[in-house]
Amino acid sequence: MKHVLVVAYYFPPLGLSGVQRIAGFVRHLPEYGWQPTVLTAKPAGYFAHDNSLWAPIQEAGIRVVRTRSLDPTRFFRVGSTVKLPRESKRQVLASISNWVFVPDNKLGWMPFAVQAGLREASIQSFSAIFSSAPPYTGHLVGGKISQRLRLPLIIDFRDDWVGNPRHIYPTILHRQIHIRQERQVLQQASVVTTINRPILDGLQTRHKPLRIPGHVIPHGYEEHSPPSVTQANHGDRLRLVYTGVFYDAQTPEYFLRGLGEFLTQYPDMRNQVSAIFAGLVPADFDRLVRSLELEQVVQYVGYVEHSRVVSIQQNADILWMTIGSRPGASQISTGKLFEYMGTRKPILALVPPGAARDTLHRYRAAYIVSPENVNQVTQALSRIRDDWRNQCFPRPDEAFVSMYSREHLTQKLSDVFNTIVQA
Repeated sequence: MKHVLVVAYYFPPLGLSGVQRIAGFVRHLPEYGWQPTVLTAKPAGYFAHDNSLWAPIQEAGIRVVRTRSLDPTRFFRVGSTVKLPRESKRQVLASISNWVFVPDNKLGWMPFAVQAGLREASIQSFSAIFSSAPPYTGHLVGGKISQRLRLPLIIDFRDDWVGNPRHIYPTILHRQIHIRQERQVLQQASVVTTINRPILDGLQTRHKPLRIPGHVIPHGYEEHSPPSVTQANHGDRLRLVYTGVFYDAQTPEYFLRGLGEFLTQYPDMRNQVSAIFAGLVPADFDRLVRSLELEQVVQYVGYVEHSRVVSIQQNADILWMTIGSRPGASQISTGKLFEYMGTRKPILALVPPGAARDTLHRYRAAYIVSPENVNQVTQALSRIRDDWRNQCFPRPDEAFVSMYSREHLTQKLSDVFNTIVQA
């Protein structure tokens, strides 16, 4: 059994999608000959906590080293759940953060994390360092530890760094500093992994002279037994389900407006449709639902633990998602998409051309529309209504879906580790 130090700021019992990729990897890595030790921050206030993600880590006996950190989350009470701010307020806070902190506001975690990582290496002999970002401070931590220990560094990108469409640089100088830090980390790395091809292409194009070796290891899903069926589960009611968070360009507005138009065209469906939301919704969600007179159709259950999210997904007829249109949206492929595919359910996807749409075409069981086109949403819901009544929902490509099981993807990651260590 070889040992790897995994650097990940976001880790259970924190919730939301940012923790699930690494939590899944560390659970399955021992099956492929790698024993992980996780280096993370002590949890402070956060938008969601999820013990159902933390319990399997404990059961697997994974060692988790938690350190202090000096970052804005420390202003909140330890373990407290913080309300998601309005999008306008979030953008203001992000703008301030981008001015003050480079690469991000978790920079105050770095000295504690590096010290703890080196101390852990004096106890346990590691064969490699694996860091995941965002936050990109994690890559700086991984780089410093690998440099001190002379160990291979594998860096994982869940989002692009300099090419991140959600990141606004206050000045040219800020962008140049980010580019320099990105280049420095890539120079130290033995190999790069990314969730999709556009992110890897962006990194390799920006730093062409480095000839960065890279592998695409997408987001995945945990296989649940038995897998859900795609046929209708509720003969007298069509259940449309969204699980997750809305932020940035992702909004429920266009889906809800399309649903309102659909119910105007088919008033008999008003008592036969349920639109269920599990997760965190925007502050104006209730107002929008009332303005569209969808109170008797929309059901918001709030944030629930991931184990219950799986149950809600499996009881759906249609799972829907959105990415939103903005520059750079073509490189976004959310973890939600792959988790949805793991249910084998039909997906209504409000997504632009790009990585997510390409994946959905190969999945096959998808109704794909433009993110802000209400008329297309209405038309898709009409097709869904017909397929639901005829019990003929499209079925996914099972061979394609199986490629994204967490076990299969972890095996790919372990192959990367083995290749680098042997080299």
